Amino acid sequence: MLRRSEVASAITGTSRPEQVHANAAASGMELSDDLLAAVDQALGDAPVTEPTLAPGADAGIKHR
Repeated sequence: MLRRSEVASAITGTSRPEQVHANAAASGMELSDDLLAAVDQALGDAPVTEPTLAPGADAGIKHR
């Protein structure tokens, strides 16, 4: 998520303190273009639909 220009921040959830540290360490990782392309291909485009639109979102916009 952090690589997308339209995203201001990424929110992660944890249930144990060690997960906070792992999430913070992961924020500095850079994935290869090949790996990112494979993730994009696996996820495909998911249309934003009702009733789960975020505040300010427009229906039909594609996101991952």
